[in-house]
Amino acid sequence: MSADKTIEATFCFVDIAGYTALTHTHGELAAANLVDEFSEMIRASIAPSGELQSLTGDCAFVVFPDPLAAKDALSALYKRIADRQNFPVVRAGLHHGPALLRGNRHFGSTVNLAARVAAQATGGQILCTRRVADHLAVNGIPDIEVEHQGLFSLRNLPQPVDPYEIVLSDCLREYAIDPVCKMQVEKRHATGDLRYNSTTYWFCSLACVELFARQPSAYT
Repeated sequence: MSADKTIEATFCFVDIAGYTALTHTHGELAAANLVDEFSEMIRASIAPSGELQSLTGDCAFVVFPDPLAAKDALSALYKRIADRQNFPVVRAGLHHGPALLRGNRHFGSTVNLAARVAAQATGGQILCTRRVADHLAVNGIPDIEVEHQGLFSLRNLPQPVDPYEIVLSDCLREYAIDPVCKMQVEKRHATGDLRYNSTTYWFCSLACVELFARQPSAYT
């Protein structure tokens, strides 16, 4: 049995936003294919600085030596996704600190907090703790903005969490999110669009158009 040791690292959780809706709308085969693509993009984006600890369903757990390495990997991943037509957006959460390493598994409140922060993110967001935000601010990264999100109270945590959003300026694209399956859609190449309550929605497929037309209030 490997000896336990304490390490310090940046822990990151990334998953596909709206994966359940996507599976329900497009079916298990399409969902499985997307997870395979997601896995390939994760592995390509984190090399060589990050280590993929696990990939469970649509959720990846990645460990980086520091927040700068995590930022570079997420920037590469988000660029790949932003340039991919009909691929869902992802969300991510980061925290830096100590954790227990046993074999190739990590344990501790630092890992748990990273997962909790990721769960608060919406599609397309990268949320981090103040420790990560301060590290990025000190290093003066030119291609990002760090925006304070206010305090969050999370279940089973005695103190509120103080999350920040990392905005990657070089990953911004003109796309819409299909309200039915949560797939990102380039507006110029959308299968269709519908207007509801003074808002226009774009869709990746006729199936999503039909579902929305039947009950738009369920998706807005």
